[in-house]
Amino acid sequence: MLLRRLPRLFPALLAAALLAGCSALGGTRPAATPDPRVAAPPPDQPPVRRDLKYVVVDVEANELRFMDGETVLWRAPVGTGTGFRLAGTDRHWQFNTPSGTMYVQFKEQNPTWFLPDWWFIENRRPIPPPDSPLRRQEGGLGAAAVYLGNELAIHGTDKPELLGRRVSHGCIRLSDANALRLFHNVQVGTPVVIVGSAPMLGEQPDSVAAYTRAARRVTRAPNPLERLTTAQLLTRLTRELAAPDTASAWTRTAHTLLERGLREDAPALRGLLSRAGQAATPARREEYGTFLADAFARGSLRVTVSLNRIEEEARERAAAGIVNATLGLWHGGLDEHTTPWPTRRVPRERLGPEGQAGWTAIQRAEEAYRARFGAARARTAGVR
Repeated sequence: MLLRRLPRLFPALLAAALLAGCSALGGTRPAATPDPRVAAPPPDQPPVRRDLKYVVVDVEANELRFMDGETVLWRAPVGTGTGFRLAGTDRHWQFNTPSGTMYVQFKEQNPTWFLPDWWFIENRRPIPPPDSPLRRQEGGLGAAAVYLGNELAIHGTDKPELLGRRVSHGCIRLSDANALRLFHNVQVGTPVVIVGSAPMLGEQPDSVAAYTRAARRVTRAPNPLERLTTAQLLTRLTRELAAPDTASAWTRTAHTLLERGLREDAPALRGLLSRAGQAATPARREEYGTFLADAFARGSLRVTVSLNRIEEEARERAAAGIVNATLGLWHGGLDEHTTPWPTRRVPRERLGPEGQAGWTAIQRAEEAYRARFGAARARTAGVR
């Protein structure tokens, strides 16, 4: 299974994804060739559990949907592969977005893009050596990237005006705000189901390359919310979570607080945890849980201690949110040695008195999850 082998494969996956530069095809390999690192599901079983959280990318509609079972938690326009072909001296690339089920292999904020060979061919420049600094482009993949393997990623863009169209070299483009949102929503192993197909076209005209290629230098505007104090951000988040509509402004506020909280701002992290379960709509409460799960995955000790320092009722809500979202993004059985039970990240003996109440709350939430879903998850263990 992918997750068991991920630590051993990580360096190779990272190098392949970055150097590939979002081309879905190189040389003569078919575009739909399955990644050998991703095990195919049995033919009589669905690739994902449809009662859990997963991502759908619809290539025909050029839309991404973050799903909780059959409920769409949010949707956004994306840019997908043009379908054009680009020929080099001894290889070619077909810029399509392949369909199929993949799994998040790793994710990154502010990723560096290492320009692939096709970028230099498009721009009529000599192809430098693989380790040349000329290949390095800061900001070329937007504010965040979720890597799927097989030379494919979902990432931000410097051309949000082109979203909703077939304008990429194979990768799936989102606005920077939604790329950050997805970064917090998913974890390693979350399924991404790419459906639909686009026509395979002929040789890429230069007029297409001119507007699809990334700028050589990319600069992003600073996050305006960074100017606010933590207290102001928490007040803003409370107001945004209570909004009755489907507005997504809360995600940027929660992102800002989460990043502060992981950088030593304890009030920001405690405030984020304290607001678990307080959103006005069920969909927003479910998605808010993925932000808490992401905070825990990236700062387990810090979050556990912060849970200890908030009111008991809020602590129980936050612990439940962390456990439910973490296990809801995991599509395997509950008794595998790779099942991401949160308490496995923080051995209790490593905690002093300041973390015991937080750890106990997470343990109780895990017991409640197993009591509620254990039998159903056991019946479908192994489904991917």
